[in-house]
Amino acid sequence: MIKHTTIYYPQGGAEQTETTLKASQEAAKELDINIILVASTSGKTGVKAAELYKDTGINLIVVGHQMGFPVPKVQQFKPENWERIEALGGVVNLGTDMVTNSIRQRQRLGHSPMSIITQTLIAMKLKVNVEIVAKACDAGLILPGDRVISIAGSHKGADTSVVFTANDSPNILDIRPEIFICYPLSREKADAEYMAKRHAK
Repeated sequence: MIKHTTIYYPQGGAEQTETTLKASQEAAKELDINIILVASTSGKTGVKAAELYKDTGINLIVVGHQMGFPVPKVQQFKPENWERIEALGGVVNLGTDMVTNSIRQRQRLGHSPMSIITQTLIAMKLKVNVEIVAKACDAGLILPGDRVISIAGSHKGADTSVVFTANDSPNILDIRPEIFICYPLSREKADAEYMAKRHAK
């Protein structure tokens, strides 16, 4: 039997980042897991994780968006953050967003089994957590069957942390959640702020 305390946030958002990163570090030690994946668009959250996890025995993999998302020909991950993460012992992966792309493709090609899976993961607030596990596995940074902690956020920062059994993108249905470390009960506020920012551009 395993007993574990889960942190539930009334609202997700960047303000939960520090608590989420620290709780994930504690869970990694408790559960004997040495791989933590962190989603990071610009690399800012990745740097925070790298600073916290330096010299702890944690293998940190920071996963960003592919080139050209959401703006064609633009990479949102900042080179200075990439350099800082690597200097602190972390690894950066910017592979193909195979889960997110199913939604983008739907606009031209219609629904697909993958887009339905993606919508389900969005509803569960786990899309990014699952996607970065698949991306890291596709890149050979982790292996199918590895137990990893996957950290993501509500558009920015970190507020969702889950232990997964890893697998690659062809076997995405075998990426299995085991233990919830941190989880937002709502992303309504973060979603509203994100959409307002997008419409203002």
